[in-house]
Amino acid sequence: MKATILIPAYNEETVIARTLWYLSKGLPLSDFRVIVIANGCSDATAARARAVMPQAEVIETDRCGKCHALNLGFEASCKSAPVICLDADLDVTSESLTALLAPLEHGNALASCGKMEVVTSESSAAVRTFYQGWRSNPYFSQGKFGGLFALSPAGAARVFPLPEVIADDEYIRRSFRQEETAFAAECSFQARAPSSLPDLIRVRRRSIRGARQVTRLGQPSPERGSTKEMLHRALVSRPDTLPIAFFLLVMTWVRVCLMLEGQNSCHLWERDHSSRAAG
Repeated sequence: MKATILIPAYNEETVIARTLWYLSKGLPLSDFRVIVIANGCSDATAARARAVMPQAEVIETDRCGKCHALNLGFEASCKSAPVICLDADLDVTSESLTALLAPLEHGNALASCGKMEVVTSESSAAVRTFYQGWRSNPYFSQGKFGGLFALSPAGAARVFPLPEVIADDEYIRRSFRQEETAFAAECSFQARAPSSLPDLIRVRRRSIRGARQVTRLGQPSPERGSTKEMLHRALVSRPDTLPIAFFLLVMTWVRVCLMLEGQNSCHLWERDHSSRAAG
């Protein structure tokens, strides 16, 4: 077996069929074990997953929580093979998964990530401008560790079982040194952007909450100087000036909102439903 693919899904009835359809195109199911973990669902996520990919194993649990779902999936995985973690609302092909596994099979990497492509065709002008600036973040030169990533057997053993955190991908990313993580440039996957600026702000608030929670657990962010590099690019590249300025303005506003919320919201999970409407 090449790998186990873990897909945690909470009320993803509208998108799980699309995700599994993309995944199944050319995927040799004899080499991959696909496990969908429907956690706390009140819709037909599990039934849709079984209908679209009968070969997949579907685990159902009444308890909500992505980390709990991933832990259940890992318990049922093949421990001698890599583990791929895939969000239930992303599009990725079997060719990209093969590229994602290559650094684990032929190198010393414990984890690998690919390149995220954000689809903004259904988003407002403000959201499109934000993501134009977002793409200029130097962090993405080494891929996007989130939504989709792979762990070698040794890498998975290091991080599982996961603690109950908001940002599971950020916790896992920070569990590895930079030299232990590989960027699989030939692996790309698609995520759909929120449709409106308020939807986007909710997602960004959750992201920052999750990162801060991981920091409090003793895993500080390895990124330093990203904002400075982005400001320099905004000054020297006129086409990037407005998008980067708008990106930084939105992120500043998000942090102000979090300051005003106080500690009561530090574990709040905010979700974007607009990007799931056309699943």
